[in-house]
Amino acid sequence: MIAPGAQVEHTEFGIGKVLAVLGNTATVEFFGEKFDVDARELIIRGGNMVAPVPTSGQATTNLAFRRSFEAINLGVVPGDPEHLVNLTIRGSEVSKEILAVLRNAPKFGASRIYMGYYGSGKSHHLRLVKAIARREGWVTASLELDPKSADPAKPSTVYQELLTNLDFPVRADGTCSEDFFDLIKEIRDNWTKIRSLKYFRRSPWFAKGLEALQYLSHRRDDPDYVSAVSWLAGQVKQISAIRSLSWRAGYRESIPTMPQTKDTGLLYAYQLVVMHEVLQALGYRGLAIIIDEAEHVRTYSVNRYVRANNFFDILARCAHAPRSDLRDPSCDHDVSDLPPFWREGPHFGLFVGLTEGEDTQDLKRKTGEMSVLIHSSKEVVQLKPPSAKDYEAWSAAFLSEAAGRLGPKVDVLADAGVQKRIAGVLRKQFELTPDSEKLLRNWTKMAGFPAAVLLSQPRPIDGAELVAIVEDAARQVAGETLPWDD
Repeated sequence: MIAPGAQVEHTEFGIGKVLAVLGNTATVEFFGEKFDVDARELIIRGGNMVAPVPTSGQATTNLAFRRSFEAINLGVVPGDPEHLVNLTIRGSEVSKEILAVLRNAPKFGASRIYMGYYGSGKSHHLRLVKAIARREGWVTASLELDPKSADPAKPSTVYQELLTNLDFPVRADGTCSEDFFDLIKEIRDNWTKIRSLKYFRRSPWFAKGLEALQYLSHRRDDPDYVSAVSWLAGQVKQISAIRSLSWRAGYRESIPTMPQTKDTGLLYAYQLVVMHEVLQALGYRGLAIIIDEAEHVRTYSVNRYVRANNFFDILARCAHAPRSDLRDPSCDHDVSDLPPFWREGPHFGLFVGLTEGEDTQDLKRKTGEMSVLIHSSKEVVQLKPPSAKDYEAWSAAFLSEAAGRLGPKVDVLADAGVQKRIAGVLRKQFELTPDSEKLLRNWTKMAGFPAAVLLSQPRPIDGAELVAIVEDAARQVAGETLPWDD
């Protein structure tokens, strides 16, 4: 039975939260909007369909491809991790590079900065990192930096967003934690092992907070307990909840507040190191932090810029092997009780998307001058348009996949000759476009354009007409003609 508060997924509306259930109708909030849907159409995240519908493996694959196809048409990153490699140009090669970084992380650290202009594929590569990391047993925490909700000049907000967006891999027994609340249950079940961890026991917030929670029942239907757990996840205003609740249950130790003001980057970086250590003790590979839109700090005032970069500096050090040529980071709070964790890594993995700017153009400059996130030019992945040959091969493969997955309306794409002609037309216009003007997002959308035309037209379209339509659209995308030209 589906219950209010559950995180669910709908094939049309995406991921949402159940607000209420009446009979077979569920009221669900999807991305800020409320919809009444059939509860039998909802999939509990990490679970099974509420009312299982028998489907073949082929049908499931077709549905997953359809979702990815629609994502490409919208210019967003496909959400299905199994399709990401195939939907990435040179996907196998890129995946092997990411895999090598993750597997060498305990020795060399795991840090990659994906750098490129707008639309060059940074978000796509970060999503690929996330999919591969989870497949390899890492817990991922991802976010887009935003001065209003996840501001690196206010590290507490970044910390909260990261722990809110934890994604867990599936364990060997098929189970999977859904969120930070489930992680607390894992920690409680392994308390004897966790409580003595090196970094965990030196964290006054985690050590005392988790100790206090041992006095309480782990119940998701208890709003006071949920608030207490939320304090550990960075909702600092919930401190009164965990204090009062644990005090009534018999816990008498003083639980410290989590500071929000001044320079707190070192404190919250330490909390993420603790999280990485705990996850490893629970059997995961560790924590992989994925941050997009890091260029936001360029617009900050001087004081906010300094604080944001101090936080970035500490995060970067935690993702690298120790360096003796760097001064200790600054902090406006007393950190004498904390170990020098920034000199004891590598800890968690760090993957960042950064739009190119004046401060990132010349890799021959000292890496520290480019960005404090970068310790070596080798870890910078400068995203450039693929070769025309690679783009043509990927387009042809995508057209072939579409022909087999999207139903009879796109049967004309099953013709190998039509596939070759369309891929050739796309390559020609792609090749004519200067690299500085190649918006990769548009060119991947063009590979989905032929199928979109066939699906949207009420009348049949033969191969020759389809090629002509695609060629006209590709010329417009390449800037060779304008839509109003005859």
